[in-house]
Amino acid sequence: MIEADLAVRAGCLLSMDGQRRILRDALLAVKDGRIAAVGKAASLDVRAARTLDAAGKLVLPGLIDGHNHPIHFLSKGIADDMPVARRWRERVWPYEAALTREEAKLSALGTFVEMIRHGTTCFSDPGSFHPDAVAEAAAEVGIRGVVSHLAWDVRDDSAPQYNDTTASALKKGEAVIERWNGAAGGRLKAAFSLVRSAHVTDDLVRAVAQRAAELGVLVHGHLCTTRDEVERSRQALGMSPLERYRRLGVLGPNLVLVHMGWVPVEEIPLLKQHDVTVCHCPSASMLGGFGCIAHGHFPEMIEAGVRVILGTDACAISRFVDLVRVMYLAACAHKDARIDPTVIGAHKALEMVTVNAATALGWSAGIGSLEVGKRADFVIMDADSAAWRPNPFDNPVANLVYSASGASVRTVVIDGRIVLDDGRFTTVDEKALLARADAASHELLDRLGMRVAPAWPAL
Repeated sequence: MIEADLAVRAGCLLSMDGQRRILRDALLAVKDGRIAAVGKAASLDVRAARTLDAAGKLVLPGLIDGHNHPIHFLSKGIADDMPVARRWRERVWPYEAALTREEAKLSALGTFVEMIRHGTTCFSDPGSFHPDAVAEAAAEVGIRGVVSHLAWDVRDDSAPQYNDTTASALKKGEAVIERWNGAAGGRLKAAFSLVRSAHVTDDLVRAVAQRAAELGVLVHGHLCTTRDEVERSRQALGMSPLERYRRLGVLGPNLVLVHMGWVPVEEIPLLKQHDVTVCHCPSASMLGGFGCIAHGHFPEMIEAGVRVILGTDACAISRFVDLVRVMYLAACAHKDARIDPTVIGAHKALEMVTVNAATALGWSAGIGSLEVGKRADFVIMDADSAAWRPNPFDNPVANLVYSASGASVRTVVIDGRIVLDDGRFTTVDEKALLARADAASHELLDRLGMRVAPAWPAL
């Protein structure tokens, strides 16, 4: 007899274990925040304080968002259909600089509510001016994640609010790591940020690489996002941004590089050689026109054995944080770009947001799969709808990625705690929170002269 705090009887369970077992008529048991048992229900004897009936439902590991800016929730719509350089300089950067601490926390809470409601249980934030607000919001809502302070030490007169010194940028990053790494009962980690290659000096890159190795933490940054970034690097330095990072010694298994749509195919071996993680954000590229689908070499990276994960980026950049929708884009968009329907696919996409992402964030021993001893981060999705049918569990991974969305999520458990209980949040008042977000967004965007309005007459 296994004594448990919580048990789930599932119509189907995706374990994402080493064998990628799919268990029908399964049972999952949780004790003290960890998975105590998982297997066929008929073979397990479990007595639990509470048992969830998930017959007709799919249980799977919590999804892991490899790249998201949580403070962008209040900014939805401010940068639609704008050229990349203008959207950053005229919209996103002024928005970030104008946020108060209270607005940043409210924005992060909104992002995390949207994430959890769509099955995301863990996120990685590449940095902002308000990492403490983001961390506090994560602790409050119950999500797992990685936070960092935005590091930027190259003077840019078009964004003076970001300008910092090398020493100050490094010190602020270290302070966030000291405050938050291992906080919230181990649900939070902290990392160093390298915001983008054009805005970090060689000295900062070297220092971050050294301190990250000494402290055993991640480094997270945007790289090779646009053609212009790579061309400017070649013109100014005679090398690509990735080659520059190699020479500065920052490439390694603790480095997550985001977007990466303009990495030359001949540099893919560098990523594999140094065990660097690449985070692909297809929704951001498709709305922003970065070129990551049309030009990116993600299929070649995967073929070469590079660890690729997925991210939603930000509400201002890709508009939504539903990782199921992002999986669909990653699984399908490159098929069309290559005119090859065998490229990537549903099963690879699910690995990107579970086991691959857990490894990338240094959490492979705790999350990413449903196995005994791991932390109990999992999602229950209702498969009893037309989107899943007919026969939802004949090929559940393909049905999840190709036919469903995060709207199917009913219950979310993080660290053994039910955070979303049959559609209702247990940690925050969702309705009140979203009402506050509506009001705060209008006030903030009015302050900036960025109020969102329709292109057509609204009567």
